[in-house]
Amino acid sequence: MSRRLIFNLAIGIAFLVAIVLWIVSIASEDFNFSLNWAVLIVAGTAGLCFILRGLFGRGENVIKKFTIFFGTGLIVVAFLCLVWELALEGTAADLVLPIVSLIVVIGLIVGMLAVGGKRWDQGDNQNVGYKNYHQRKAEEEERRLKEEAKKKSVESDNNEQR
Repeated sequence: MSRRLIFNLAIGIAFLVAIVLWIVSIASEDFNFSLNWAVLIVAGTAGLCFILRGLFGRGENVIKKFTIFFGTGLIVVAFLCLVWELALEGTAADLVLPIVSLIVVIGLIVGMLAVGGKRWDQGDNQNVGYKNYHQRKAEEEERRLKEEAKKKSVESDNNEQR
């Protein structure tokens, strides 16, 4: 199974579970399942999938970091849905912002570790000896002219020897 299929399947199953639980809560008065719980399930699963995709996926560093940061944002949304659903009060409510800050900082650290601390991929134009398009074309033209001149001199030498 490909990684992309597993990623999409996990998010699809999270949506399916949230919808089924929501339908059951509507059909049964004993089972209390609100939209906050549905968002918690979907955002938490999607956030975890995005973080894992950023950590273990292939690609450019910028894309990996963005994927991890997006997953971290979804985890924060899931946490806030949990807080609103539980309606925390007192000292527990005072812990909400520090926990959100902790989640964001962990996401930033994981993003840096995933790409080895590089900000972005180094482009070719930053390498020593890089030549732009016009310089490469001029060199190719010079080589072509030298080869043509060499062929003409070899042909003229062959004609003189006959």
